Amino acid sequence: MSIQGMWLAVDIIGTQFGKDVFIHSAAGERVARPLPRCAKKLGLDRSGEAVVEAVVRALLSGKTIPKVDGLIVESHKIDASDGTPVALIVWIGDREPDPRPTYNVWVLDMTAMTTRTSGDDPAMIGDGREANEERHVQHLFTWLNPEDAWDMVGGYYDALTGEDGLLIQSYWSLRPAGTEWVHMWSSCRLRLTDDGNQRTLYGLTLRLAERELESNIASLIRFGNATLMLVEARNRIPLTTVGKLAPLGESKVAQVLDQVDLALLASPDDPEGSGQRLLIDGESFMASTFKLHSAREKEKHGDPVAIILLVEEKAAV
Repeated sequence: MSIQGMWLAVDIIGTQFGKDVFIHSAAGERVARPLPRCAKKLGLDRSGEAVVEAVVRALLSGKTIPKVDGLIVESHKIDASDGTPVALIVWIGDREPDPRPTYNVWVLDMTAMTTRTSGDDPAMIGDGREANEERHVQHLFTWLNPEDAWDMVGGYYDALTGEDGLLIQSYWSLRPAGTEWVHMWSSCRLRLTDDGNQRTLYGLTLRLAERELESNIASLIRFGNATLMLVEARNRIPLTTVGKLAPLGESKVAQVLDQVDLALLASPDDPEGSGQRLLIDGESFMASTFKLHSAREKEKHGDPVAIILLVEEKAAV
C-alpha cells in the first residue's frame, strides 16, 4: 500500500451526485477530479486508493475510523452557512499532518445575489466580512484582479443557465487595499430547488501559496488618468474597477450604472460618437463602453462590457 501523506479536500456535493469520491484539491493545489481519475497523480497505488475511498466514505457517513498501525487520519468538515455540508478536509498518511491549508466554504443565493462565508478565514478576501455575514456579491469584486473577471462572468452565466449539480470553477486573485495578493482556487456546485426557480451555489475555496498573474486589461489603464469598470451587462452586475478612481464604492458604481447606456458601444468608425456624459458625485465624466468578446463567446460567457471613465476636462485635452 502506498499513501503519501497529504491534505485532501473532498467536494461533498459532487461526491453525492456521482458514483466516485470527488477531490477538490490536494496538498494545497487544484485537482477537480473524481478519485479514480487522479489517484496516480496523487501517488496512490490501487490499495492506497481503496484506503482513501474507504476512509472518506466512512467519514461522510459519520463513522469512527478505527486506529490502524502506520496510518494517521485527521479530518475537518466545513458546512455552508445554511447548514449544507460542502467540504471534508482530510489527512491520510503514514506520518503526522503538515499544517492544514486554508479553506473557506460559501453559499451564493442567485436570487438575492448575496454570499455568506464560513470556514478557516472568511475575512481573507479583504471586504471586512465576518463568518456567516450576508454580503452582496459585489463585495467579492472590490479588489479583484481584472484579468479574472472573464472567468467570473462565465461562471455567473453558467449558474444562471446550468443544470442541477453543475461544477463551476475558477482561479482568482485579490489585492485588498494595496496589500499583498491573496490567490485562490474555487469550485462550486449549482443546486436547483423550488421546482428550479431557486438557484444556489455552494462553493469551496482554497487559498493558494502562489499564482502567476497575467496583466493585460489592467496594464491598459494603470498608468493613465482613466478608470476601467467591468460590468456583466445582461444582468447589470458590476465586476471590478481598476485605475485612477478604483476601487469605486457601491454609491459611485450605482451612479454609473444608472446613467450609462450599456448598449451604446464604441465604434471604430465613430469613436467619439459613443461618448456618454455623466455625473459622479457632481463631477462630470465622459464614459465609453466596449464589448470584450465575440458574439459566439457571448453564448458561453454572458455579456461582459468594459466602461472607460475619464474626468471630462481630461477627456477633452
